[in-house]
Amino acid sequence: MSNSSPEAVEGVSLSPSLVVEDDPAMRERLGHVLATLGHGAPQIAWADSIAAAKELLDAQSFGIALVDIGLPDGSGVELIGWMQAQHPKVPAVVISAFRTEDVIFAALRAGAIGYLLKDRDDLELGIALRSIEQGGSPIDPAIARHILGWLAAELPSPPAVPAADAPATLPVALTPRERRILELVAQGLSNRDMAESLSISRLTVECHTKNIYRKLAVSSRTEAVYQARRHGLLD
Repeated sequence: MSNSSPEAVEGVSLSPSLVVEDDPAMRERLGHVLATLGHGAPQIAWADSIAAAKELLDAQSFGIALVDIGLPDGSGVELIGWMQAQHPKVPAVVISAFRTEDVIFAALRAGAIGYLLKDRDDLELGIALRSIEQGGSPIDPAIARHILGWLAAELPSPPAVPAADAPATLPVALTPRERRILELVAQGLSNRDMAESLSISRLTVECHTKNIYRKLAVSSRTEAVYQARRHGLLD
């Protein structure tokens, strides 16, 4: 019998890392931060544009991609969306100076598993990246507060007498594949069983599962099923 918990979220490897950043000073900073975490220069690939990043992603495997938003040939959001379609096993984390609502939500909807701000010091960035290795999806605290404020402003006020059967509003929609995986989770299937049922890899299942956890703001299968039923996503 396996001792691993079915609800455990697997961590992400920071090695090798793809850093998509065109600012030399920021590249130097991120190289230093990764080195302090035990992932030095030989384990880092650098790209200063979307085109360069795509070439590297097509040519070799990476544990993670750290992506800036403002790039010379477009938005990092575009790259993250392309990665979700072409390289779904490579998680993307935004490290950017952008903190506007439309950019943040666009990046998270595109598939980013974290959003960090460049104005944090090296120690804070290092702690956030270390949490990713342990299965976390870090959101900069300032952005997290903004997100809570935005969601509070967007969600409708509760009725005076709440209807017992009315599902709660889900701020971020799940894709059809994510909903199907939720159904299988509710049936008690393991990641391996789901991969076989859907004819996809186990890593792809894990990637979809992480996105589901992030969208439902949960950290376990039990919570995911509860929230899915609360939002009317499951019978």
